[in-house]
Amino acid sequence: MEADAKLIDIHTHLEQYAAKELEAVLNHAHDADVGWIVTSGMDLVTSTRAFEIAYKHEQVLASVGIHPWVTADVRLSKPDLDLEELRTLSHSREVVAIGEIGLDFIDNVSTGVSYHDNSLLQETQEQAFRKLVELACESKLPMIIHARGAYPAIISILQEQKAHRVGGVIHNFDGDEKQAHELLDMGFYLSFGGSITYPGAHTLHEICRKIPLTGILTETDSPYMPLYQQSTEKNEPANVVQVVKVIAELKKTEQERIKEIIHSNFRALFTVPQVEERIP
Repeated sequence: MEADAKLIDIHTHLEQYAAKELEAVLNHAHDADVGWIVTSGMDLVTSTRAFEIAYKHEQVLASVGIHPWVTADVRLSKPDLDLEELRTLSHSREVVAIGEIGLDFIDNVSTGVSYHDNSLLQETQEQAFRKLVELACESKLPMIIHARGAYPAIISILQEQKAHRVGGVIHNFDGDEKQAHELLDMGFYLSFGGSITYPGAHTLHEICRKIPLTGILTETDSPYMPLYQQSTEKNEPANVVQVVKVIAELKKTEQERIKEIIHSNFRALFTVPQVEERIP
């Protein structure tokens, strides 16, 4: 991988693409000057798949974890959360983070199950999140965190478990300004994706203007989280250029400078293996 600054996509779910489709998606990303792409697991199966994709593709890195939609569903989540299996995966060079983990106190958009005002499902998620934060700290890996409608609880647990030791990033940040600064003060990064490209995202735009560039990362959450006036049927990492464009407009800064700082932030948070270390 070249040493010069490239676009960064810190959160995707590449296992959702069919094999031929994935090759095209990665080629599009390369052509768009996207350097590193992190693909995250949502359970043991997709975490294993994330590792396999990263092992095969030089520009891809993996994150392994259990999504809160899974931890809240007793039909899907094991009592032990597959922690030993995740710990084994975390030792791989291609794995640079523990994620996607976190809390969702709104709903599961796939099944329609509501977590709002459901204290039992919220508590179940919190118990699992604590264990996964502990795994990250033991593994000395940063976290990629899902925080939907649950910022006070997320912040409290991260403080409680001294998670600043490994840090991490809040993917698709959509909290308020106070929460943004609390997370930044703990050494966590805030990642912006498709949501920030919408003209009506005034609160998000204002927060982006006010926080330092040194606390920002970028993502697409591909193939999900469509961008404003997206040209492709599914979202894909190449579209992260549109996210950078909007951030540059909000910050009144050249896109190249935004790209350089985000690339630097990425290298500060994640330990990226050298190419020769990834050759079996």
